[in-house]
Amino acid sequence: MLRLKELNELYTHKPGDNAAMLALVKRISNHRTATVFRRPVNPLEAPGYTDRILFPIDLALIKKMVVCGAIGTFEDLYQHIGLICHNCVKFNGRDSDYSMLTREFENYVDDSFIDFMQKQKDKAAAAAVAGIQQAT
Repeated sequence: MLRLKELNELYTHKPGDNAAMLALVKRISNHRTATVFRRPVNPLEAPGYTDRILFPIDLALIKKMVVCGAIGTFEDLYQHIGLICHNCVKFNGRDSDYSMLTREFENYVDDSFIDFMQKQKDKAAAAAVAGIQQAT
């Protein structure tokens, strides 16, 4: 997470609209490792889940939270996605197949955030250059 903060101050600031965050959520949700995280855990398929996991969360809920403004920064988004991963490992154990999938998902999320923040930074720099050129 430190690299994200160093890369771009946009990571911790609330954007003007949530379109960029929604685009990132969509990108992450479409990855093959996100399949098990797209919808809430079904308590019938995972008995005891609601007893062990205090803050159940999934990508569909995260998307709703972005839309309504409950998740307002990329940092918040990153932390909520991290909670999905934490919950999975906590419930299934570190050596489970789900945990191995979670590690792959986390790596994809990290790479996606870094790539996305770099593109946002580049876009902001290009806009600043264009603004300076128009002013002269």
